[in-house]
Amino acid sequence: MEKKPKLLLLVTLSEWGGAQHVVYLLARHLRLKYDLAVACSPGGELVRRLRGEQVRVVELPELTRNLSPLKDLQALLKLYRWLRRERFDLIHTHSTKAGLVGRLAAGAAGGAAVVFTAHGWAFTEGRRRWQRRLLALMERLAARFCTAIICVSEHDRRLAVQFRVAPPERLIVIHNGIDPQPFLQADGSRVRRELGLREEEPVLAFIGRLTPQKDPLTLLQALRALPRGTALMVGDGPLRSQAERFVKRNGLCGRVIFTGARTDIPDLLAASDLFILSSRWEGLPLVIIEAMMAARPVVATCVGGVPELVEEGVNGFLVRPGDPQALAEAIARLLKDPGMRRRFGLAGQQKALRSFTQDLMVEGTLAVYERLLRDRFAVADAHEQ
Repeated sequence: MEKKPKLLLLVTLSEWGGAQHVVYLLARHLRLKYDLAVACSPGGELVRRLRGEQVRVVELPELTRNLSPLKDLQALLKLYRWLRRERFDLIHTHSTKAGLVGRLAAGAAGGAAVVFTAHGWAFTEGRRRWQRRLLALMERLAARFCTAIICVSEHDRRLAVQFRVAPPERLIVIHNGIDPQPFLQADGSRVRRELGLREEEPVLAFIGRLTPQKDPLTLLQALRALPRGTALMVGDGPLRSQAERFVKRNGLCGRVIFTGARTDIPDLLAASDLFILSSRWEGLPLVIIEAMMAARPVVATCVGGVPELVEEGVNGFLVRPGDPQALAEAIARLLKDPGMRRRFGLAGQQKALRSFTQDLMVEGTLAVYERLLRDRFAVADAHEQ
C-alpha cells in the first residue's frame, strides 16, 4: 500500500469560528487521503467535532489568541520539537497566531511544505496606521517560511500585495465554502416556538461573537430607530454584558433575544426574515455564506471581502461600518417589502450554490497541496540522485 503523505492542520483556538469551520471541513474531507493530524488549543467545539470524526487531535495549551511572550515562546519550542519528531510532509497553518508560531516552528524544523491561510489579515482596516505597519511586517517575515499563502477573498489578496507581504505569485484566492444541505433542509418552526417568536413580527438574525470587530452595539442602535422587528443576537463574547445593558436602558427588552452560542444555525436562519452583520472589519465571513445558502437577504457593512458576497440591490444591501442610521434604513427597506426579501434571498442562495460550497473550497485547497507536494518530492528525488 502506498504511504499517505503526512498533513498537519494547525489553528490557534478550538472554540468555534470561521477558521475552525474551515479546518473541520478540510479535515473531514481529507482524512482518508492523508495521514492527518490537527493541532489547536484544548477543549473547544472543534476538538469535540474532530474526535467525533475519528481525526487525530493534538492539544496545545500554550497556544492562545492574545499576545503572551512567555506562552508564545513555549508554544514555538513545543511545536518545533514535535514537528522534528513527526516529520510532516505538509503543514497548513490557519489564523494569525498559529500562522506566525506555526510557520516559524516549521521553518526551524525543516522538511515540510508550508501553507498559510489568512482568515482576514490582522493589519486590515480598523487599526491604527502604526499597528497595521507593524503587523504587516510580522506577516512579511513569517511569509519567508511558507511556500504559499491562501487568501479567503480577493480583497485580502490585494491587501497583501499592497503591504508587500509576499510576491503576488505566492498569493492564492480560495473562497470559504460550506455544506449546502443543512441550510437547504432547515426548518425554523421549532426555533420560533422555542423563542416565542410571533408569526407577524419580523425577525432579524445577528450571528457572531459579541466583540468590537462585529460591533453589535451599532446593530442595537439601528434597532432602536426601527418601529418593529425582533433581533436574535446569536453568540457570546466580551461585549455581551454591555449589549444587555444597552437593551435595558433603551427599552428594547421585548425586541432583543440573546441566545448565547448555538450550533443549530441553519434552523435559526430559517426562523429569521433577514440577516445582519455590522462588522468593522472582516475577511470573508462564513456566516454571510450561511445566510445566503439559507435564502435570507443580507444587510452588512462594506468591509473586507463582504462585497464579494453581498451585491448591492441583488441579494442585499451594503452600508458603512459604524453607521446605525444607514443600517436602520437598509433594514427598513427590506422589512417593508416581502417581495424584495424573497428575490434577494433566492439570488443569494443561487450565488452561494454556484461559488461558495465546501466542495469548491476543498478542491481548490487540494490542488494547492498536490502542487506543493509534487515540488517537494521532486526536490527530494533530485537530492538523492
